[in-house]
Amino acid sequence: MQLKNNLTDNFFSKVESFTFANYQYSSRVHKLNQQIKFDATLYVKRDDELGFGISGSKIRKYLSLMPYLVKNDYGQVILLGGLNSNNILSAIQLLIEQNIKPILVLNTKVKKESLVGNSFFTSLFLTESNILYTENIEETINEYQKTALAEGKKIFVLPEGANTEEAFSGSLSLPYDILKNEEKLKLNFHHIFIDSGTGLTAISVIISFLYIKKDTLIHVLLIAGTESYFKELLNSYLKIFNTLFQENISLSNNFILYTPTNAKSFGSTNSKIFEFIINNCKTNGFLLDPIYSAKLFYESYNIIKEKNLTKDILIIHSGGSLSLTGFQNKLLKNITL
Repeated sequence: MQLKNNLTDNFFSKVESFTFANYQYSSRVHKLNQQIKFDATLYVKRDDELGFGISGSKIRKYLSLMPYLVKNDYGQVILLGGLNSNNILSAIQLLIEQNIKPILVLNTKVKKESLVGNSFFTSLFLTESNILYTENIEETINEYQKTALAEGKKIFVLPEGANTEEAFSGSLSLPYDILKNEEKLKLNFHHIFIDSGTGLTAISVIISFLYIKKDTLIHVLLIAGTESYFKELLNSYLKIFNTLFQENISLSNNFILYTPTNAKSFGSTNSKIFEFIINNCKTNGFLLDPIYSAKLFYESYNIIKEKNLTKDILIIHSGGSLSLTGFQNKLLKNITL
């Protein structure tokens, strides 16, 4: 077990000083039942259990973002992203709870008969007044903001994946919680595997562990986005972290970036992924979604085996299992009863 140091204590104190919404942000860690023989002990962090309709680790970003929106009296939030987005589904619920109107900007009108999975659940919370249909998203947002400003209304534009500075301190609750898991279980994770959409959550772990000088290698699977974009974003959030913590830490080689070797493009699936999901249900007793978590676990097992990684390894389950409802027919083809 890695002993706590002053930097870890400082990190704990700083995160605990942030203004967070009253959301659950402590998730458990447990061992995985391994079908494949590894020279390592594998664990899973169950961020999928942080919320049902609000998808897993997405809630961490809103820990700090939602209090910011409420404090600054934003009456409406424009959400960027598609109807199938885990983040969109999470955001609209939390915004409505705070009586803040969510506004989606969509390229084309979605037909009701095509609403399945996340898009179906998202549609339950919306009316026509919540959606702006346009062929020019940027122009439409600018016009909408201009009109709102003239009427004295405050509008916040939320990028895809809630990838914004106001969500960063909330995302730091993940490395905080991992350290608390280690303390409780008397473990020291030598490797951590995490998926990346917009990258903010993975970045929070990389930077936080640099700060406390933790000897852990972070393996990041780029589900969406490029390596150059991720590194650009990492540098941007490092500056924000240094300001928050009044530090001047610099980047190191505590992370490795990967791209999927199977179902490579974002949103793509295949029978191998669905077979993996079903096998994991029977072996480990929890659901994986085909867009993020199933790919992460699939690639993690391959990387661990190929690199012959040892000691204690943690895989972050980021949630998203509701999206499985959009893939029932494909899953049924692989079920044998």
